[in-house]
Amino acid sequence: MPDEEKTEQATPKKRQEAREKGQVAKSVELNTAFLLLASIIFFYFNAHSLGVHLKDVFVYFITLSSHYEITITSFPKIVKEITYIMFVMLTPFLIVMLLVSFLINVVQVGFMITPKAMELKFDKLNPINGFKNMFSMRSFGELVKSILKASIISYILYLFIKKQMPMWFDLIDASKEVIFVALLKSIFLVSVYILIFIVAVAVLDYLFQRYNFEKSIRMSHKEIKDEYKQMEGDPHVKQKIRRLQMEMAKKRMMEDVKKADVVITNPTHYAVALKYNDYEMNAPKVVAKGMNLIAEKIKEIAKENDVDIVEKPEVARELYKKTKIGDEIPEELYQVVAEILAYVYKAKKSRAS
Repeated sequence: MPDEEKTEQATPKKRQEAREKGQVAKSVELNTAFLLLASIIFFYFNAHSLGVHLKDVFVYFITLSSHYEITITSFPKIVKEITYIMFVMLTPFLIVMLLVSFLINVVQVGFMITPKAMELKFDKLNPINGFKNMFSMRSFGELVKSILKASIISYILYLFIKKQMPMWFDLIDASKEVIFVALLKSIFLVSVYILIFIVAVAVLDYLFQRYNFEKSIRMSHKEIKDEYKQMEGDPHVKQKIRRLQMEMAKKRMMEDVKKADVVITNPTHYAVALKYNDYEMNAPKVVAKGMNLIAEKIKEIAKENDVDIVEKPEVARELYKKTKIGDEIPEELYQVVAEILAYVYKAKKSRAS
C-alpha cells in the first residue's frame, strides 16, 4: 500500500519534535546580510578612530627598525606588541559581530538548546555518506547559488570601479589624507551596493527555506490521527489532565463554600455545603462536599467567611452519598434540611439584631 500523501500542516507536537532535533527554518544568507549591515554601520561611526589606529600601525611598521634590532631575542616582543595593537583595534568590531550573529539567530529561530542535534552520530562520519552529500542535488543547488552570487557581486564591483576610475585619476596629485578619505568613501559606497543585493538574496532565501521547512514537516491524515490517539492514550497525559481538572474543580468548589448558607457536618469525616435561593431554586443545592482533609478545609473556609456550621452526622452522610456537586438535595431530606436552614436563618437574624 503506497504511503499516504503528506498534505496537512504540521501539528504543534511535530513542530516541537523537529525543533528538538535542530530542524528549523533558518537562512544563512540572512545572517550574512545582517553581519554586513552591522559592519558597514560600525565602520561608518568608527571611521575616525580606526583611521588613527591604522595610522599608528603603519607608523609602527615603518619605524620598527629604529625601535628594535630585529633578532631572534627581540622577535617575540615585536609579535606581542603587534598582536596587542591589532587586538585593541579589532576587539570592538568582533564583539559587535558576535552579538549581531547571536541576535539574528535568536530572531530567526528563537533561543534554543538542542542536545539531540549535538549528539555524535557515527553515520555522519561515514566517508561514503559524506561523498554522497557532496554530490547531492542540495549541494549542487548551493554551488550554483554561490557561483551566481559571486558573479553578480563581481559585476557590481566591476561597474563601480569603472564608474569611479575617472575620480581616481584626478587624485593622482592629491595628498595622502584626501586619498585615504576617498578610499574610505569608495569602500563604504560599494559595500552599500553589495549589501542591497545580499539583502534581496537573503529575503528570498529565507522565504525559500521557510517553504522547504514547512514542506518537510507536513503530515498525512493518518499521521495526525495516530498522533492524537497516542496523546489521548498516553497515561501520563491523561493523569496530568485529570489532576488539572481535579485541582480546578476543587478550587472552584472552595470558592463556592464562601457563598453557602450552611455547612452540614459529621464532625470528623464529612462536610456538605448547601445554598438555597427560593427565587432561582426548587430545593437547596450542594455547592461543595468532601471527606476528611477536604471536609476540614471546607469547615475552615466556612468559619473564615461566617458560614454557619451545623453538626448533623446522619444528614451529612446521606447528603455526601446521594448527591453530587451542583445537585439538589433528595426529597426525603427536604424536611430535615428545611429545619436546619430555618435554624440558620433565625440565628443569623438574631446575630444581626
